[in-house]
Amino acid sequence: MQAHRFQASVLLIVGYEWLVSGLDKALAHDFVHGLAGELEAAARGLPYGFYADLLSRVFVPHAQLFAWLVMVGELTSGALLLAMGAIAWFRPLSPVQKAITAAVLGVASFMVLNFFFFQGGSYFINPSDPYDEGIPVDFVLFWIQIGLMIAILRKNSRDEVIQASLSSVQRDERFHRTHGGMSK
Repeated sequence: MQAHRFQASVLLIVGYEWLVSGLDKALAHDFVHGLAGELEAAARGLPYGFYADLLSRVFVPHAQLFAWLVMVGELTSGALLLAMGAIAWFRPLSPVQKAITAAVLGVASFMVLNFFFFQGGSYFINPSDPYDEGIPVDFVLFWIQIGLMIAILRKNSRDEVIQASLSSVQRDERFHRTHGGMSK
């Protein structure tokens, strides 16, 4: 499988997840108005004290604004990642498309990390809750998105190196054809 097709597959899967999550919120009748109550309840039992303070001091007072930001952020992230995944399926992304994709993955990583803290997720051994998964899916998604963002932003991805090599071969062949094989 070509490198850009692998990246495209991951972009399509992650984009689909964000689009479905955003649509769930957009189609729910009580998400915007019910977020404040959810945040207040979560802040009381969080194992992360810094995040509980952040919830109660910043997010709860402005819950409706953050609800709209989350909903629009998830829908936009999903749509853009799906679009970039579709483009990347057929050809490597251009530098501008890579920058857009990396920015969207950065925003999506921020959102999923916030959700991880909001849920009070554990990333290590947690014997107090043996019925919970070992590593939450949100934490795994965070690292998948960060890894994909790094892979997309790498200066010399495999496709770019191969394309540059082909371009130099074609240039040398043109020179020899036009100059009768004479050296420069």
